[in-house]
Amino acid sequence: MAAAPIDWYRIPLDKETLRKFTQKSDLKGWLQAGSFLLIFIITTGLALYFFLRHWWVPMVAACYLHSLFQQMIGMSAAVHELSHGTPFKSRPVNELFYHLFCFLTWNNPVHFRASHMFHHQFTAYVGQDKEVILEPVRALMNWRNYIAWFTFDYTWFWTLVKTTVLHAFGDADADFFSWDPLFQKGDARRTAMCRWARFMLISAVLLIGVFAYFHLWVLIYLIVFGGFFATALGRYTGAIQHQGLSPNTPDWRLVAHTVEVNPLVRFLYWNMNFHIDHHMYAAVPFHQLPKFHEVLKKNLPESPKSFSQGIRLVLSVKKRQKAEPGFIYVPTFPPDAAPPRFAVN
Repeated sequence: MAAAPIDWYRIPLDKETLRKFTQKSDLKGWLQAGSFLLIFIITTGLALYFFLRHWWVPMVAACYLHSLFQQMIGMSAAVHELSHGTPFKSRPVNELFYHLFCFLTWNNPVHFRASHMFHHQFTAYVGQDKEVILEPVRALMNWRNYIAWFTFDYTWFWTLVKTTVLHAFGDADADFFSWDPLFQKGDARRTAMCRWARFMLISAVLLIGVFAYFHLWVLIYLIVFGGFFATALGRYTGAIQHQGLSPNTPDWRLVAHTVEVNPLVRFLYWNMNFHIDHHMYAAVPFHQLPKFHEVLKKNLPESPKSFSQGIRLVLSVKKRQKAEPGFIYVPTFPPDAAPPRFAVN
């Protein structure tokens, strides 16, 4: 993929401040990633316990809770931040959790890391950022999607599983983000991406076979396919990242939302609610973002004050876009903020 670099606006910072906020921490990485793995094990264990005792109602409740959480293990939160290599000071530990969480959520670590790099370089530029497309919000937020996000997210299932199967059989041009293609022929990452897909597919078949042999049917759901159910939290946090904003605009304050959310959502979301801050300085680890936001906020647009306000903002943009096709939301800036840098035609 060849494209001219974009002259993005960044809030100026001195080297000492930037050095301070880009410090990584193995301890904080372990606390976050380790707690995610522990929650996954606990919810799996609970659901299995209820299954073995034939307590169907609590089993279904445990499975649903498990899936709500599992979506955040993937690219919605954990896989995303680990792909940047910032949670841990130790690269091998970072890569261990990155690949483990990719495995648990049908993510391809080779593909996602490269795709996400382009997303940061060309955020919301039409034809250059295939990871996030600023479709009209009405196309994203509709009753069919609402129902799917709270039950079986068939779109997400088809997107990830179909692409994994195609990669496993050697079709490196297949892509769930519509890159065309992401890796050009001759790029060694094509082979690595397909190798991971074969590992993923063979592992899934083996796990299904083992669980079926021992009649542990609930583990097929929990470990192999749990991330495709109850995806609502991941879908809604994804919707408040970029939707409704300005395409082809070299100012991350105009192409991303920062939203103040409650501590539970912040934990599950790895602080990615500070999304402008993250895009502007992607080397800042997740655990530094709340304090880092305080440094930047005098030059940032006003933020929704809760997760629900963030969702309502996106829904209000949906309503406005339906009445006025082509409408793009521009946030309100503090009086003393640096003026936004709009696209130059």
